[in-house]
Amino acid sequence: NEAFALGWQSLRWIPSLAGINFGYFGTGFRLRKASQIRNHQSPVDFITDRYQSQMLRYTILFLQVLPTVIYLAAQVIAIKKTFNSIFGLDPDDVYPVIIIMILILIFEMLGGLSSVALTDAIQALVMILSFVIVPIVMVKNFGGWKDLDPETYPKPEFYQTPTKDQQWEFWQFSLVNIAFFTLPHLVQRVYSSKDFNSLKVGYATLCVGPWVSSLVGVFIGTVGVTILVNEDGTPQASSNPFTDILEALMDLGGFAKGAGIIAITASLAAIMSTADSLIIAISQLVTAEIIYPIKPDSTPNAITWYGRGTSTASVFVALLIGLLWDEGISDLGRIQFPLSAQAVPAFLLGLYSYGPFDAHPWCISAGALSSTLYIFAIYFGYIKVNSDSVPIDAGITGFCLQLAIICLLEGWRRFVSKVRPTTKIHTTELLYPDRPAWDVPKLSRFGEHTLTPQLLWKAMDGVYEPLANVSWTVLMLFLISIATPLVAQSEPPLDENGEFPYLPATVNGLPWWAFKIILFALLPYIVLLVAIYKTPTEELISPDMDKLAKDGIDPDLVDLTPKERGRRSSYDETNILVKRRRSSVSQTMKEMGIPIPGEDEEQSQSKEISPERISMQKRLSHLVHLDPISDEDIEEVGDDDGEQGKETAKDDGQHVGETAKFDGDQEIEA
Repeated sequence: NEAFALGWQSLRWIPSLAGINFGYFGTGFRLRKASQIRNHQSPVDFITDRYQSQMLRYTILFLQVLPTVIYLAAQVIAIKKTFNSIFGLDPDDVYPVIIIMILILIFEMLGGLSSVALTDAIQALVMILSFVIVPIVMVKNFGGWKDLDPETYPKPEFYQTPTKDQQWEFWQFSLVNIAFFTLPHLVQRVYSSKDFNSLKVGYATLCVGPWVSSLVGVFIGTVGVTILVNEDGTPQASSNPFTDILEALMDLGGFAKGAGIIAITASLAAIMSTADSLIIAISQLVTAEIIYPIKPDSTPNAITWYGRGTSTASVFVALLIGLLWDEGISDLGRIQFPLSAQAVPAFLLGLYSYGPFDAHPWCISAGALSSTLYIFAIYFGYIKVNSDSVPIDAGITGFCLQLAIICLLEGWRRFVSKVRPTTKIHTTELLYPDRPAWDVPKLSRFGEHTLTPQLLWKAMDGVYEPLANVSWTVLMLFLISIATPLVAQSEPPLDENGEFPYLPATVNGLPWWAFKIILFALLPYIVLLVAIYKTPTEELISPDMDKLAKDGIDPDLVDLTPKERGRRSSYDETNILVKRRRSSVSQTMKEMGIPIPGEDEEQSQSKEISPERISMQKRLSHLVHLDPISDEDIEEVGDDDGEQGKETAKDDGQHVGETAKFDGDQEIEA
């Protein structure tokens, strides 16, 4: 639809999607690792655990929930326009979209996130199939880009170079969507990924996706301009060009009709699937971060019903916004994208800052709230009411404003206060002390020790992280930016009759500047694919038995199993299973003479290789990796260490079994 309205300027989605993948890939591995060792389940758990501040926690919660509700409202508008157009209903009819949203709500309650993941995979395959077939049908029956003639094209202005304002908007749009990684349904996907390999496959797929979907979408929209024309050759007015173009294909009958049906069905399914995942994200956030703390002893069944109530309320609010909003989806995006960008500093500082680059949570919260107020003020007070407004993106300018406020407040805080965050890797102290009790959340569910920046960096030892490299980050921002067409504006000019005094330069039917966008947009994707390839798999960074025997492992960095992560019978319950396993790891390391990080680094390690030490090495490996302990191993330990060693091995084996099999009424499924 955007390509039909804006022409080749809608190619902006290709570098923008490179930005989305840049932020998602850059933060995903570290966020997932933190969730593995700290039992993070809610998308805002990382902020809560890292900063230990209720003020910042609920600031980020607001900046996750509100954009997601707006995003859901955009899906309401999309469903209404698409469904009403397909079936020839009045564009203003609201009953179909209300019924569809109720059906989506029922599906979400019955299937949950697993059903969303499954339907996402199925509809993605159908969409890919349709995006392959539809262009072929269009080229065969109506021609492709190389068949377009600038002199007879119904919208010749599409061939003109973008204006300066359009170039500014193109560049800002390419960058503001880097903030997509903060959206809760994307954080959920990082948490629920099977392993690093799954993440790598996902990120690689995201590098290919835009060239299958967005580029084809631009093709359909720009070629569709020649299909939806009046008898005098002028372009038709269309409330939903995508469905009108596909209906024109279906009118051809035969194979073209089948291709059109597949494309329409897949597009509607994609919108519904997105809406479903957004409803789940809102439900989890509100239930886990607001209702559960208020009712900490609620049963799993009660929490389930609270979640369903939250889902129902979110659908109701989204319907109100979507049905009452008259400005269209693009204007909703002008609020949603900038709001998501205001959560970026908290996540980036939390993930990568340490020492002098760290900031107090109140400084970050004040900056985020100030920039959020700025976004609403600049949009409703200037951009929305002024058709000739300066082409500024509220998200980019708000992000810069927030960073400035954080730096000023943090500088003043350090000047006034002598208190500095701890430099220890292991501590049970607050990172930012001298705060009122109401600002300190309950943290027992995350572990015995504080999530310090140093511990987070230590957890990523051996993992190739490009975003931690300033040079690589600057390179990616530069490559995304140069896809913007920096050209003389409005060339060639159109005379009063809408004709060109001279023909625009084209490459295979494309305006030369559009072809340049496509070529330059390839560069960030190539760099991303190389970085994804260089990221190690989980097996390569997981310590093997030899490494464990030599250096041991920091018990705080032992990954939780799925059952350990799922075990939670109250809001802030200490995870007994992982606490017990980590304690066993520490005890085994002490028996082997390996220093425990944060406790006895000066302890000397025995270098003697004996049957007893070999058996303890196996025991340590079993505890860290949670491998099943065989009868032979138990007998071997018994032979080497006597009956006490045999009993210890049996206890460890029992613990492995308990952790692997734990289930029951106390478990809350993710």
